[in-house]
Amino acid sequence: MVIAFFGPTALLALVVGRVWNKLEKWPWRLSIQRGLAPVSVGLLLAGTLSMAKTAVTGWTTGGIALAVLLTMLWRKVNPALLVLGGAIAGFVVFMPK
Repeated sequence: MVIAFFGPTALLALVVGRVWNKLEKWPWRLSIQRGLAPVSVGLLLAGTLSMAKTAVTGWTTGGIALAVLLTMLWRKVNPALLVLGGAIAGFVVFMPK
């Protein structure tokens, strides 16, 4: 199931990346790259918002998410560590008693 979910996207990224490198001297390359940057950011934000709607379900999870956001804005921390810290905080808070 993982291959069916991630395989086509990974294959497409591999092919497009190789073609993109071959078009290095193409005059339209920079214009296309600059034009797709806002689209990429918009898709990233839409995906993040979609995931946040299902993950943040109450005050507790909202507080954890807000703490992670403020840490990201305040300090330069590896996002993987913040995800791990949020998971640990969620586990401690929601651990069955």
